[in-house]
Amino acid sequence: QDQNDPYLILGISHDAPAADLRQKYRELMRENHPDALIARGVPPSLVKIAENRTAAINAAYERILEERAD
Repeated sequence: QDQNDPYLILGISHDAPAADLRQKYRELMRENHPDALIARGVPPSLVKIAENRTAAINAAYERILEERAD
């Protein structure tokens, strides 16, 4: 499996409707956003991991939107 596949990163199927894609993106951002983790008292080392994860989630979401815009 391709680790750079944006659908794999978001955990959603290639034929998922736009509404499902948006919902999954928001859910992942809620779970992984560094500010939310800091507010919950998560250690800084885990917040750093979350920063990388949110960057990957954002990049994957943008790639899918660009791909679907064509």
